[in-house]
Formats: sequence, structure tokens, C-alpha cells
Amino acid sequence: MLKIENLEKSFQNNGNAIKVFESFNLKISRGEFIGIFGPNGCGKTTLLNLISGLDKNFLGKINFGNKVKISYIFQNYRESIFPWLTIADNITYPLKLQGISREKQKEEAKIICNQFGIKFDLSDYPYTLSGGQQQLVAILRGLITKPDILLFDEPLSSLDYQTTLFMLNKIQEIWQETKTTVLFISHDIDEAIMLSQKIILLSNKPARVIKTFDNNLNYPRKTDIMGTSEFIRLKHDVLSVFTDEVAI
Repeated sequence: MLKIENLEKSFQNNGNAIKVFESFNLKISRGEFIGIFGPNGCGKTTLLNLISGLDKNFLGKINFGNKVKISYIFQNYRESIFPWLTIADNITYPLKLQGISREKQKEEAKIICNQFGIKFDLSDYPYTLSGGQQQLVAILRGLITKPDILLFDEPLSSLDYQTTLFMLNKIQEIWQETKTTVLFISHDIDEAIMLSQKIILLSNKPARVIKTFDNNLNYPRKTDIMGTSEFIRLKHDVLSVFTDEVAI
């Protein structure tokens, strides 16, 4: 589905080139749910920007198996929500860009909200919602086109604890139904283990893949799985390598 070969990416800082990636390689198979974990500033968000095509200034190759639809769920939902559009119009904005009829857009907004068990007044505007609810709107908008690849950049970091638990369950459900290829960045190792089939641990920049951890916990994963010996063992293994090789 996705193959990255010899990726090189640098930023300029006061005339000095800061290397984010150098000879970086990664291969993701179709339908995998991949968690990406690493130190702050190592290039996790930059990696998603490159994959999505938001940033095209790089060397190397980013290849897809065929033509794919990509959706990107940003961490800062306040900059991705349109305050002048209704909740329904925010969710279905990608469908509008595709030329889908207004009637069909309204229908799809209702369908996806029902699928997630989310009760919005779709005629309201985003300012009537809490921060967590606004992020839910952004997540629904990313799912509305049924993408082949779904990129999550710490999408749960602004949600309250109850909503986070709800979304952990719902993200699992939609992935199990669609087998969409998912790359999920998180600073919370518990989130990454709850959701991911594999956890890719990145080093400080220039980032490299230190280790890929297989996560064989059975789906669906409920919160009580966090207390199991398998969960605790995997968390210990990831954090041990993180501490030894990348933590400052």
C-alpha cells in the first residue's frame, strides 16, 4: 500500500540545515493499523505531511500501490473546522468538493453520525460545540469519503477522557469494518497499544525506525485490557527501548 524509500527532508534554521529524515525507509501493507511513537520533534507530523502531499519538498520516493484516497485528521481541529458552515456542512465538505448533491450530503451526514452514535443537531454551527465535539466533527469529515489511507495526527489529545475512550472504541470499529490503512501518531503509548496492530518507534532526528513492535492483542480492545499482563508487557517493552535509545 505504501512504500517509502531513502527519504530525505531538511528544514532551514538560521541558515543551517536541520535534517529531519535521512535515508528513511518504511513499508506499510494494505489494511494495517500502524501506531507511530517517538520523541517530540522527531518528525512524526512531518512524515504525515509528506505522505499526504501537503509537503512535496523532499528527496527519495513515496510510492502507493495504486491511486488512493487519503484523509488527514489534524491535531489542531480549530484550524480545520469552518466556523461559517453548519456541522453537517463541515462533515460533508469533501462530498461537496466531489460534486455530490446537497440532498445526498445531508443523508450521508446523518448516516455517519448514526454509525458513531453521535447526537449532533446538524443544523447548528461549530461554536455551539465543545472542543472535543469539534474534533469529533473533524474526525467524521475525514471518514465521510471512505478513504484508503487515514492519517491521524494526535487526534485525541484535545478530547476529554470520556470522549477519548468513546473514540478509541469507535476508531477500532470503523477500522475493523473497512480495513482502511491507518497511520496513527500519538504521544500516549496506551492509545497506541489500544488501537494499533504494530507500533513503529522513531528516533530523534534525523529520524529512523528504531524498532517495530507487533501487537497481538485481540480486537475489539476494551479499557479493561490495559490491566492485562500482555498489555503491560508490550508497554514495558516499548518504553524500555524508548528510554534507552531516544529519551533525553
